[in-house]
Amino acid sequence: MELNFGINLSIILFIIASGIIWFFCTKLSTLVDFIDVEFNLGSAFGGTMILAIVTNLPEIAITINGAIKGDIDMATGNILGGIAIQSTLLALFDFASRKQSKPLSTLTSSETSILQGLFLVAILTIVIIGHLFRNTLLFARTTPPELLIGLMWIASIFAMKKFQKSSPLPLKEKAKTRLSKTSALIGLVVVSIIILVFGVLLEASSSAIAAHYEINGVIFGATVLALVTSLPEISGGLAFVRNKSYQPIISDIFGGNVFLPVLFLPATLITNNAILPSANNVNIYLTSIAMLVTLVYLSGMIIKSDKRHRGMGTDSWIALGVYFIAMIGLFYL
Repeated sequence: MELNFGINLSIILFIIASGIIWFFCTKLSTLVDFIDVEFNLGSAFGGTMILAIVTNLPEIAITINGAIKGDIDMATGNILGGIAIQSTLLALFDFASRKQSKPLSTLTSSETSILQGLFLVAILTIVIIGHLFRNTLLFARTTPPELLIGLMWIASIFAMKKFQKSSPLPLKEKAKTRLSKTSALIGLVVVSIIILVFGVLLEASSSAIAAHYEINGVIFGATVLALVTSLPEISGGLAFVRNKSYQPIISDIFGGNVFLPVLFLPATLITNNAILPSANNVNIYLTSIAMLVTLVYLSGMIIKSDKRHRGMGTDSWIALGVYFIAMIGLFYL
């Protein structure tokens, strides 16, 4: 989708789309918590299945739209840059939960959280390996690494269902809600449609702004576009913090990041071109940064520190440092 409006209208549309996405994503926490309990999904599995897909609807639209147009460079940067940014968002949620004495990584430390992080690191490793293959290696309009990523995502879903633990925090608000199973599912569908429609509008308006100010497409996709398409994760994550429901935050971030590389599969199917071997150095650089940030938080979950420093755990400070240094390095590639 491309906008031919002037720069002023593009900015207005960008602000409106951002506000609408932000507002409706705050409704996700209540809906997902209710669905998790009523359908006995569990917080980790529910986050992996529901939040991972719903909050990544803008990325899905951008990738499919780019593949149809035959231009997937920005989409690739958005996917891999989005993983790096969304991993770093855990620092924001850690600070937002600062009233809790323990850091976010300690509050959410569990077998399922660590397992999700390990699946994410494994899939990002396959992304880097897939980049090393020849771009002529196509089988049934796809490549072996992309098929393996898809299979690993499916395996992660079954693993979450098998090893998940119940949330340690009682969801008392369930008794007060007027939601029913039907209304919750309808609400989830409505919110998903709104996020998808305005996510596409957000991408189109931000692309128009970038073109007007002549911002580099690859860097734009990996930074600005990746950030604005992370608005569902930001809004939803902060809502979970307000509800003192922390496990779905990790499931959303780790689960969503595990899901994003799966989008390379439909992109390759549509274009009949190997996407991963064509990824440039910026995208592989961002993939490596995402792995580093994820490993930092996995370490925090294993160590289980009881202390915060100026509102955040040590792992969040390290993750922020890694990300900002990496962003500076991005301009020297």
